[in-house]
Amino acid sequence: MTQSLKQKVYTLLKTKILNNELSEGEYLEETKLAELFGVSRTPLREAINALENENLVQIIPKKGTFVTTLNTQIIKELFQARHIVEPVAFELAFPHLDSEVLLKYKNEFNINIENKDYKQLHQLDYEFHNYINSMCRNRYLIKFLSGISDDFQRVRTQDFYTEKRTLGGAEEHLLFIDQIIEGNIDVALTQLKEHISNTEKYYFQSLY
Repeated sequence: MTQSLKQKVYTLLKTKILNNELSEGEYLEETKLAELFGVSRTPLREAINALENENLVQIIPKKGTFVTTLNTQIIKELFQARHIVEPVAFELAFPHLDSEVLLKYKNEFNINIENKDYKQLHQLDYEFHNYINSMCRNRYLIKFLSGISDDFQRVRTQDFYTEKRTLGGAEEHLLFIDQIIEGNIDVALTQLKEHISNTEKYYFQSLY
């Protein structure tokens, strides 16, 4: 029972952090969170410890627990890692990608582009990249990329990440999906690299 509650609280708390409903540097008051989630402080603390292991929160002795901050240097390193690792994972994943799953993603992207549901597009972006990465069938890459994906979800759900870039990224995903389904791995790989570069350029241009 305790394990189940821990998992529930972990998922709820992590989702709030990834979606910036809990802001960078925000103090996490255990009493309020326990009341919010309807649990005791034991499963809450267990969930917080798990999130600390993922570098999503920081526990400072005698001060409390805070959401970690993604500064400019961390974001630079995040993009460096994406440039290096994601293309490798994609090449490994390519033979295992399911056309039916990809078509479902394509349909969902199209629906939410039409509806201009930016919040759902952010979630689809996160889930889509996780699906691609998970199919590389390399446990070490999957674990590494999971952390990258979590941190980048925190980037794409920030206020500066405009509707224009959200729609642009979604359109890039549609082209990417088409090339995968058609079996054009070289074109798809180029599109993935361009997608990461376009996102990086947008991020750093938005700082100035």
